[in-house]
Amino acid sequence: MKDVAKRYQDNLARIKKKVKNAHDYFKHNYDSFNEFRKFVFESSLTNDEITLLMTINRPQLEFNVLEAYISRLLGEFSKQEPDIEVNAYDENKADPVTIKVVEQHLKHVFMDSDNEHLRYEVYKDLLSGGFSVVKVYTDYEHAMSMNQVIKFTRCEPTLSGFDKIARFSHKGDGNFCFELFPKDKDEFLEEYPDTPINTLNFRRDFAGFNWSYLNDNSQIIVVADYYEKVRKEETIVQVRDGRVMTMKQYRKIVDEWNDITVPPTIVGKPRKTFLDRIVRYRLIENQVIEYEETDFSHLPLVFIDGNSMMIKTPKNGNVRQVTRPYVYHAKDAQRLKNWAGISLANEIENTVQHKFMIAKEAIPKEDIYQEALKDVQKANVVVYNSVYENDPSMPINNPIREVQRVPAPPEIAQAFTGTDSLIQNVLGSYDASLGINNNQLSGIAIVEAASQSNATAMPYIVGCLQGFQRLAEIYVDLMPKYFTTPRTIPIRDDDGKRQYVKINQEDGFPIDFESHLLNVSVKAGASFQVQKSRTIMMIKEMMGMSPLFAQFIAEKGLNFVLDNMEGRGIEQLKALTDEWLQEYQQQKQAAMQAEQQNPAVMKQQIEMTKLEQQQAQNQQKFAVDMAKLQQDERKVLADLRLGQQSANIQLVKAMTERFAKQVDLEIKRHDMTHKHIMSAFDRHHKLADEGKERHAH
Repeated sequence: MKDVAKRYQDNLARIKKKVKNAHDYFKHNYDSFNEFRKFVFESSLTNDEITLLMTINRPQLEFNVLEAYISRLLGEFSKQEPDIEVNAYDENKADPVTIKVVEQHLKHVFMDSDNEHLRYEVYKDLLSGGFSVVKVYTDYEHAMSMNQVIKFTRCEPTLSGFDKIARFSHKGDGNFCFELFPKDKDEFLEEYPDTPINTLNFRRDFAGFNWSYLNDNSQIIVVADYYEKVRKEETIVQVRDGRVMTMKQYRKIVDEWNDITVPPTIVGKPRKTFLDRIVRYRLIENQVIEYEETDFSHLPLVFIDGNSMMIKTPKNGNVRQVTRPYVYHAKDAQRLKNWAGISLANEIENTVQHKFMIAKEAIPKEDIYQEALKDVQKANVVVYNSVYENDPSMPINNPIREVQRVPAPPEIAQAFTGTDSLIQNVLGSYDASLGINNNQLSGIAIVEAASQSNATAMPYIVGCLQGFQRLAEIYVDLMPKYFTTPRTIPIRDDDGKRQYVKINQEDGFPIDFESHLLNVSVKAGASFQVQKSRTIMMIKEMMGMSPLFAQFIAEKGLNFVLDNMEGRGIEQLKALTDEWLQEYQQQKQAAMQAEQQNPAVMKQQIEMTKLEQQQAQNQQKFAVDMAKLQQDERKVLADLRLGQQSANIQLVKAMTERFAKQVDLEIKRHDMTHKHIMSAFDRHHKLADEGKERHAH
C-alpha cells in the first residue's frame, strides 16, 4: 500500500463527519427501503405480527398481492427501449457525423450490452424501495486488453450517500458522495496487509452509524470510497476558430505549433472561471488508505429517484427528503387483506365438525346402530332410544338433534375480497380487474385500461430516465478522455442492428470533441407492448376505412407494422420482408417494361396519347373561344360605359351653356339698369346746373 500524504490524512475527521451526517440524514429512507423490500418480496407479516398470531393461536398466513403489480410493471418496462437523442448547443462547433456516432453508441450502451440488466434492476429498486444508485467507472475491456471502456454498475442503495444540500434529482449538484463496502476483517487484511486496525472497536451497537462492528461472530470493517468536488480557478480564452480552452491548453498549443502559418490568436479578453474535478479518498475508521485525482468532472455516483417528496418536519422546521416506493400507500391495505384472510382461515379452522347432539340415554347399545353415529359420511339410518331402558313411562326429552353451525361473519369475507379493489384504487392499476363483469370488455377497453395503469407508474419511469440521462452526460464527458487510441466501438443503428465503427483512424471518426458542446436527452421510447397493440389496432382501423391507405401500408409500410409486432423470429421476418419487397418491386418494374414493349399495349398507349392530345387541343380551342366571348363582352360593356359617359358630357355641356346664357342675361340686365340710373343721374345734374346758371343771371 502506498503511503498517503499527511495533508490527506488530516482530512480524515472532516470526511468521517460528512459521511456520518449524510448517512444519518438519509437513514429513515434506508430503513424504508429495506422494510418495503422485505414486505413485498419476502414476508408481509412483521415479527411483531407473527408473535401476536402465535400468542392468540391464529394461523400465520399471507396473501401478498403487491408483488404481482410490481412484476407486471417490470415486465412491461423490460420491453421498453429508451429514446436517446444527442445534439449540439452550437451546430457550427460540432461535427454532425460524430454526434450521430455518439448517439448510436449510447443506444448500444443502454441496451444492457453487458447482460447485467441494469435498467431492469434499477427500476425494480424504484418500485419496491423508492430509489436506486448507479456508479460510473472505467475499466479495461477484458483481462488481456489495453483499451479502457466506460461502464455502469448498480450500487447497493442503502450503502451509498450524497450531500444533503443537493437539490437535483440525480444529486450531481452536491459537493460529495460516498459508497460503503462492509468487509470481513480477514478479507480486509488480505487486501491491505499494512493497514493497522488494532485501534478499531468492533461492537454490536447498531443504533447509529459504525465504522466497525460485529455481525454474528464476524468482525466487519467498513471501507468508504469518498468522492469530492474540488473547484479550481482557471483562465479561459477563445481563439479565432471559435474554440474555448484554458490558458494552459492554449500555451501548450502555441509551444507545439509547427505549422508555417501563424498560431491561432486570442479573440476578446480572457476571463476567470471555476472548473470541477473529482478526487477520491478510500478510508476506514482510523486512516485514509488511498487518494486519487480522477479524470471525472461529475460525481460518479448517480442517485436515481423514484417519486420522492421534500417534507418539512413540524418539530424543527427542517426539510427532509422522503422516498416512496410504488406500493407506499398500499401497505396498510395489504395488511388489512392479511388480517381478513387470517380471520377467515381461523373461522374455517375452528368450524365445528359435530353433526348431532344426542342424549346419553338415547344412544343404542347395539354396535350396528352406533356405526351410523360414528361414521356420518356413509348413508345410513340413525337409530336412537326415545325412552329410557325400554320403559314407555320414562320418555327422553329431545333425544337427538342436529348441530347448527354458526356461519362466519360476512364482513370478514367482504373485507378479504374488497381489499383487492381497494389496492387497485390506491395504486391506480385497474387492468387487473378487467374481465370480471361477465367478460363484456372489448380488447380496446383492455388496452386503454392497461395504458392508464402504465400512466400511474410514469413518475417512476420519469425518475428512472432522469437518472439515466445523467449517466449519459457523464459517459459523453468521459469519451474524449478514454477513447483516445485507434479502435472500434459498437453502435446500434436506426434499424436496431448492432454494428461497429472505427474511431481515431484515417478512415474512422475522431473522438476529440468538446463534451460541453453536446446535449444528451433520454426519453421514454414508444415501445411499450400496450402502445404497440394500440398502434396495430389503429392501423387496422385506418386500413379498413381507406383502401388507398391499405395499399400504401401493403407496399410501403410493412416494416412499420413489423416494428410494432412482437414474437419469436420477428427479426428474421423483417429481413425476409425486405427481400420480398425488393423482389416485388423488381417484378413490378419488369411487368411495366414488358407491358411497354407489347405492340397491343403500345398501340393502346399511342391511341391514348392521341386522345389526350385531341382533348388538349379541344381544351385549348375552348379556352380561346371563351377568351373571345369574354373579350366581346368586355367590348360591349366598354361601349355602354362610353355612351353613358358621352350622354353625361352632353348634359353637362347643355347645362353649362344654359348657365352661361343666364349669367349673360343677368349681366345685361344689370348693365341696362345701371345705364338707366346713370342717365337719370346725368339728367338730374344737368337740370341742377341749368338752374344754377339761371339764378346767376
